[in-house]
Amino acid sequence: MAKSIAHNIMAKGVLNLFNVLLPFIITPYVYRVLGAHNMGNIDYATVLFGYFGMLGMSGIYNYGLREISAHRNNRKVVTDTYKNLFCIGLITNLLFLAIYILFILFFIHDPELKRISYILCGNLVSQIIYVEWYNEAMEEFKFITVKTVLIRLISFIFIFTLVRNESDEYIYVMITVAVAVLNYLVSYIYSRKKISISWRDLFSGIHPCKYIIPLLTILVLNNTGYLYTVFDRTLLGYYTGTENVAYFSLGQKIVELCKLVILSIVFATLPRLSLYLNENPDMYQQTVKRIMKLTLSLMIPVSIGLFMLARPIILLFGGDEYLPAVAPMRIFALRIIVLGIDAILYNQIIFLHGKEKILVLFNLLCGAVNIILNVIFIGNLTPAVSISCTLISEIIFVCICLIYIYRNIKIKVGLFNLTCLRYFGLSLLFIPVIYRIGMLRFGYQLQLALSIATCSIIYISSLIFLKDQNALELIKFAKKLFSSKS
Repeated sequence: MAKSIAHNIMAKGVLNLFNVLLPFIITPYVYRVLGAHNMGNIDYATVLFGYFGMLGMSGIYNYGLREISAHRNNRKVVTDTYKNLFCIGLITNLLFLAIYILFILFFIHDPELKRISYILCGNLVSQIIYVEWYNEAMEEFKFITVKTVLIRLISFIFIFTLVRNESDEYIYVMITVAVAVLNYLVSYIYSRKKISISWRDLFSGIHPCKYIIPLLTILVLNNTGYLYTVFDRTLLGYYTGTENVAYFSLGQKIVELCKLVILSIVFATLPRLSLYLNENPDMYQQTVKRIMKLTLSLMIPVSIGLFMLARPIILLFGGDEYLPAVAPMRIFALRIIVLGIDAILYNQIIFLHGKEKILVLFNLLCGAVNIILNVIFIGNLTPAVSISCTLISEIIFVCICLIYIYRNIKIKVGLFNLTCLRYFGLSLLFIPVIYRIGMLRFGYQLQLALSIATCSIIYISSLIFLKDQNALELIKFAKKLFSSKS
């Protein structure tokens, strides 16, 4: 039976909300206990590992999600795709695991970074059985949510039990790796039960050559994304020290947590949009426009709110030691709006239409702009300057994508209209409200609570008064949900 898009969004939203709430508790604790030096080493080692992890995945997630979503009613195609992508992932992850170990041996000289990097090898091992793309394509969001919540609760317990002082940095990294392994293992077992393939059949009748070109294209596309914030952190760590990586990463992590919940709308609807594009193009276009409006109705107020509340949020998460993270966090906050639009143009339109090659070109072009800007400012490079360069290049990327979509794909995305302007205008009311609350000289915890509560009430009540369609639909869905539970 077809699953409701609204329920898929809710399941994905609950999962991402949990993934936000847990780090909201863990991140302040870990950053304070381990300190800026140790967290800088962990973040920098994670950045270096990320290059190899991305190569190990070889574009399998994106390609598998799109192909299985579009053909999920054809069991033969689904089974064939699953088998071939699993076998390709087995080979590529083992290959890049070997290369990563050699990289650690010959190119990482700092003893702490070397130990952390060796521990992160476990992530490449776990990627061998990474098949979440299958579960998401089949819209198994309820399973994914329950599984992830339980596993992350286990990690929560272990972190607070075992990570007690600065010397526990390696224990913290081992816990994060163990969580990834367990998460992927449970998903793999579940998918094998659903698809019913024996071990002998899993490796029989495969023909990987068919998948090499599209996977290589997506691999290049995914790696061009590394020309942005990952490159920024690499450059910061190399030229200015790992502590600046910690300041950059803290601001990024806080904003990413908020972005994650909102982008549930984009990624939970991706499988269904792939099906609509294949079977009902009119429904596809209508749904894309609705998702754009709904995403912006959430992204714009969150962006402005985070910008205004950057200082008390950094104090909550890291304390006075991390105050240099305030400036980059403000720029990350503004970047949320750009990333919301980017996610829809990139994933739901250009990628679903099979235009990976043009995405590679656009990404390379704008990634090169980011590199050039960083190099220009290398003498004055700070976390804030670095993310500003990225923001400029991403705005250029969004503009190019919009022009391409209007001219070549012929789809109206519903970005420039009075509804979106209304969201922006209402969100601007947060600025004087938060400023006045800040002048009352409350502690940063109370300032945060009052600001968030006041701005939320103003924004939601204004939308209801103006009879905003998205707000009314969300209220209607919530009433239906609660009435069905009672």
